Amino acid sequence: MSSPNRFLLIKAWGAGFWSDMEHVLGQLLIAELSERIPIVYWGKNSVYSGAEDTNAFEQFFLPVSAYSIHDLIRSDFTFYPEPWKFNNLFYEEGWPEKTVRTYYPLHTLYDRCENVLVSDCWLGIYLMEPIIKSTHPAFGLELDDIYRSLISKYIRLQPDIEREIDDFYNANLLGKTVLAVHVRGSDKIRELGKLYELNNLYYSVIDHCLEENPAAFIFLLTESEDILAEYKSLYKEKLIYTDCQRTSNDHALFWAEGIDKRRMGIEILKDTYLAARCDSFIGNAHSNVSTAVKRLKQWPPNSLGLFSEKHL
Repeated sequence: MSSPNRFLLIKAWGAGFWSDMEHVLGQLLIAELSERIPIVYWGKNSVYSGAEDTNAFEQFFLPVSAYSIHDLIRSDFTFYPEPWKFNNLFYEEGWPEKTVRTYYPLHTLYDRCENVLVSDCWLGIYLMEPIIKSTHPAFGLELDDIYRSLISKYIRLQPDIEREIDDFYNANLLGKTVLAVHVRGSDKIRELGKLYELNNLYYSVIDHCLEENPAAFIFLLTESEDILAEYKSLYKEKLIYTDCQRTSNDHALFWAEGIDKRRMGIEILKDTYLAARCDSFIGNAHSNVSTAVKRLKQWPPNSLGLFSEKHL
């Protein structure tokens, strides 16, 4: 049972949507392990923040607890790590006192007595496995199962986003056999030099699926206008996709001028959750979006495949 005076404030990591969500999920596990009440606050450093002084996380999801960052603005509370205090919790990267991110060592997690721990740093759950107590439900679970259980427990879409996903599913996917396909383009080439070679691996899997089931459809997730155009040409009426913001260059979409950041976050969520409702899925093992699709549900045997450089 978490004490009403022990909190973990989970701030934005400031990366891509599902990278930031992986950060959140890892910190939710830390909140459980340390018996603290979690509060998620994505401020100005979130690339999906749509307005000043808005908790960008709650533009997309319901709160993970009954408390908010405002409940932590108490001069009698103690905070860790430095330089966090009750009067600077809304500050983000770049303010004078904080020039580096504030990591805290995991081996001290159970010993911290401060009222509030603050985290703005990504920590993968695989790093936490050695400190999971045998009495915790996550003990002994596979990594994806830990993520899946945390998503099921804490992550609830805002009702308007859930309705939008349901409406698209009912209008376009319901009653169809669908292979979801996530193909990265744009800035991914900068971190994955063999991206185009990896993308070429998709075609044989798609063709085999359509040969095995000529009535099947393809649901494409991509941020690339060029990839969408290519798949339209190849798969014509078999192709299903959402109407979303895309890019024609190798720059991250969230840095594009005039981009609607909240809408972009909704579109990522919409594609991800729709893909998880399809019959099968292939994606990119180096992508947080593909990994999120994998973790949103327990996929049946032989219905899931993620390509990586080891397949080249």
